[in-house]
Amino acid sequence: MRADLNIPSSHEKRLIHTAFGWYALTREQSDLGPFPSKQEASEALTRHIQVYKGVNTRNDHGDKPHTGISLHDSAHCHKTNCALCAEAYILRQGMIAS
Repeated sequence: MRADLNIPSSHEKRLIHTAFGWYALTREQSDLGPFPSKQEASEALTRHIQVYKGVNTRNDHGDKPHTGISLHDSAHCHKTNCALCAEAYILRQGMIAS
């Protein structure tokens, strides 16, 4: 791992920190992670993008940036390794323990 590298701004919204570690969100069946550091998650995302570049079509909203909240339904998620499901699991455990 090279600590001198900056994380690309395009990765910021795709990196999530959970109690399990850092994840990189993908459009594929499985998110990347968990990783022990944000830098490692970003590097994995860079490699992933290079492999899948041109394979998947984007679901862009034209020139309008995404605004508002995103909701994630863990009960119906189709990913096999989902960072958002991991985060929801941690939150549920915290609520149960309270």
